[in-house]
Amino acid sequence: MSDTDQSIRHYTSGNLRERLYAALRSAGKEPEVLLPGDLGDADQFHSGGANATAEVARAAGIGLGTRVLDVGAGIGGPARRFAQLGAVVTGVDVTEEFVLLARELNAACSMAGSITMLLAPVQATNLPSGSFDAATMLHVGMNLENKPAVFAEVYRLLRPGGVFAIYDLMGTNALDYPMPWADAASSSYVEPSEAYHRHLRVAGFTPGTDEDRTAAVLASMPGPGKGPATPLGAPILLGTDPVDRLGNVAAAMKSGAVAPRLLVSVRSGA
Repeated sequence: MSDTDQSIRHYTSGNLRERLYAALRSAGKEPEVLLPGDLGDADQFHSGGANATAEVARAAGIGLGTRVLDVGAGIGGPARRFAQLGAVVTGVDVTEEFVLLARELNAACSMAGSITMLLAPVQATNLPSGSFDAATMLHVGMNLENKPAVFAEVYRLLRPGGVFAIYDLMGTNALDYPMPWADAASSSYVEPSEAYHRHLRVAGFTPGTDEDRTAAVLASMPGPGKGPATPLGAPILLGTDPVDRLGNVAAAMKSGAVAPRLLVSVRSGA
């Protein structure tokens, strides 16, 4: 089974829309008419939540008029934050359930004109070369076995001088499962930051900033054995066992087995 098929199988639940809409209504929100902030951290499916998304946007230089490619966009949380900054965003994801829900949420937030959601593997988007000023990838690499192919496609899609900001969990794959991104090591592709640097250089990027954000992420996590404080307080995408998965990833961060790292690279060449 390919990493694409593994991701689709892992993330497809068939009832995500119903669960998210129920959580929104429980929080007093109307799912058909939303502000981006109404979703809380439910659509920020990465450690550190909205604060980490803001750091990625800053590092990538996202602002008014920036053309952004969001790799593995999920249900569109980061894309909507980027659009709030004035960016025009194309989100790419392989999970149809995510893409369809993202389109609904974009419309509910009056952002359908600023965000395009594409159902496709990111290594085969068929988008025009040089279409983007910046690319982002938030906690997606752990599901990517063939990172070089993905990075090569991002390189093709960025203009010369374009920025690629990656925010992934990097380290060893010898972890206790389940994790938020995988049920077992056989479908997990965690790599150290040195491997990311190597893949990026092969693709043509010049790696720059490499920041360990473990301390900030651990400070934002609930205590041991504690679940989300509200229905929208943790990623809805974790399904029925978020406490176990979040507990395992927190333990891995505390032990140093993995670290949430923000790696920023620049597309070199003409």
